Amino acid sequence: MKDFVIPLAIAVIGLAATGWGALVGARAARFGAEKNAEGVRRQVQDQGAVEHGHWMRQERMTAYESFLAAWDECLRITQTPAEDYASDSAALETLRVAAVRMAERARRIAILGPLDVTRAAESLSKTMERDVKIVARLTTEVQEAVADVDGRPIDNNALAEATAEFQRRNRDLTNLVTSYRAQGRDLRDLDGHPVLRAALESMQQYRQVASAARDALTENFERLSAASEQAFPVGAELILSREQHEIDRQAFTRAARTALSTPPPLSTSTETRTETSGTRSRLPRRRNRTP
Repeated sequence: MKDFVIPLAIAVIGLAATGWGALVGARAARFGAEKNAEGVRRQVQDQGAVEHGHWMRQERMTAYESFLAAWDECLRITQTPAEDYASDSAALETLRVAAVRMAERARRIAILGPLDVTRAAESLSKTMERDVKIVARLTTEVQEAVADVDGRPIDNNALAEATAEFQRRNRDLTNLVTSYRAQGRDLRDLDGHPVLRAALESMQQYRQVASAARDALTENFERLSAASEQAFPVGAELILSREQHEIDRQAFTRAARTALSTPPPLSTSTETRTETSGTRSRLPRRRNRTP
């Protein structure tokens, strides 16, 4: 009986050991496969994060450059003299279109970020919109003043003709008076003379034309003076706005450089793995003690 039990027990133990070894091997293989899959997943995720970071940087750079190009175009147009706007309304419309284009590109930056660059772009866009309104107001005032001046023109031709006629009649009268004196005649005899009558009529005509020209010139001068007084604070406001432009542009440039120089963020798995590695490296090593 003992000879039968002992071999049976040994066989059972061997079978159990074989099953246990197979189970341990299967679990080890599964654990290894899971580790490999996790490594591949982390690698793919990290590579995707890096590629996304490069794509985002390129998109931001393109958006920033196009925004600055629109800004430079607006700045160039606003430096056009005011008289050009008065003579050509298309210049003001060109400025409006350029400002709208600049606002659209600022909205593109708002999508790409980051927040500091978005705020700086919005500030620049708003100051440019304010400049457009200032230039439009200044242009309107200049055009109204020019229209008023054109509405009360000075008839230079009539004034020149009246002056020439008066001078000619005055010479005729002078010659007639000289002749009378040479003949010893009384100048009172000139009363009712056609030459004297024509000279007096030309003098009256000259006075009327000169008075009308003087009144028109006075009104035009007053209108232009009033327009200048109104345009002066507008121009001062435009100068202050341009100074703010320089401050906002510097802020935008600094924020853009910071955004473009910042490396893309690591993925969550990479950060977790880095923190885990750092934690493991800080753990004290166990020393084997010999009993």
